[in-house]
Amino acid sequence: METSTFFCVDCPTDDISTDYLNVTDNMSYYDFPNSDNMLQTVASMFIKYVTPTDVFVGLVANIVSILVFAGKDLRKLSSSVYVLSVLSADIGLLLTMSFQWLETLGYKFTHKPVICQLYVYFQYVFSFLSVWYMVCITVENYITICHPMRIRTLCTLTRARGVAISLLIAALVIYMFYIFSTHVATTAYSNIPMCQPKPSWGTFMKIFTLVDTVLTLLLPFLAMVFMLVAIVCAIVTSLRKRRKRTTRENQRTSSSCPQVRVAKMLFALSFTYLLLNIPVHSVRLYALTVDILGCTPNSSMLLSFIQLIFEQVSFINFYVKFFLFFAFSANFRKGVFGGGCRRCRVYAPVSQTTEGTKV
Repeated sequence: METSTFFCVDCPTDDISTDYLNVTDNMSYYDFPNSDNMLQTVASMFIKYVTPTDVFVGLVANIVSILVFAGKDLRKLSSSVYVLSVLSADIGLLLTMSFQWLETLGYKFTHKPVICQLYVYFQYVFSFLSVWYMVCITVENYITICHPMRIRTLCTLTRARGVAISLLIAALVIYMFYIFSTHVATTAYSNIPMCQPKPSWGTFMKIFTLVDTVLTLLLPFLAMVFMLVAIVCAIVTSLRKRRKRTTRENQRTSSSCPQVRVAKMLFALSFTYLLLNIPVHSVRLYALTVDILGCTPNSSMLLSFIQLIFEQVSFINFYVKFFLFFAFSANFRKGVFGGGCRRCRVYAPVSQTTEGTKV
């Protein structure tokens, strides 16, 4: 799950507690006091200069990818439904990041009534959708590789659209309470109004933090790891069987098989997503464990800095998809070049056969 950062540079140095470091939630508060500390300086540079770069590059890459996947060569693929969905969710998260960056410039839009509630609400919605659409992509690939005989019934365009819409409705409903549990009020650290949870919802928020951790971290990540391991095992088994085939025809057929190319792209998407998000989620799990056990971390400032660095790493996921699409999909390259790529092969859309999904 992606997170949003609130960078505290005015917090008093003599009253910093672990309550101000909240990395168990979607919203992460970093307690870098207003001082000459090197961590504070580096963190400020990251948020002011790196974040807008991530947002700009991510928006351009995702918009271009959406335009290509919405084209006639790819839009009829069941896997394209999930790809378009995750790209749209990522754009929503990038827009929330732009509000975070504007706050460092003095434009505190998210700390105004109504905007505050909507900002928190849609941040949770987009985060939920982003991770679960990635799970759907992994499931699509898992079925293609491990259960090719079930592609005809499971990997259909209608089913993919139904799953995508169902997840959207679920996210909108599950996180609806954030509209009512969030308000703008002054904090214990300053008299500046800030967007924050209502104190009366404190107990419920702690319980839901655990539920949200299971829904958007533990469950999807364990599912993705399990399916990726199963895919790797299936590929290894297939390669061993292929070595026993000595005819050139079999070798040529296997190397040019279109469903293998799509499987490579989907596998790269899932694996890269896990690789870039594991560090930041590890910090989140650590903070959650510390909070449950009632322990106090040795250095909340250092933990804040580590969280910030790992989040910057996870933000690469917003635009790396474009390069993965370009590297593994001939039709994507064809779409980017506007049909001018003569060497790109155009595959038929979804073929309801037992061989797999073709692109």
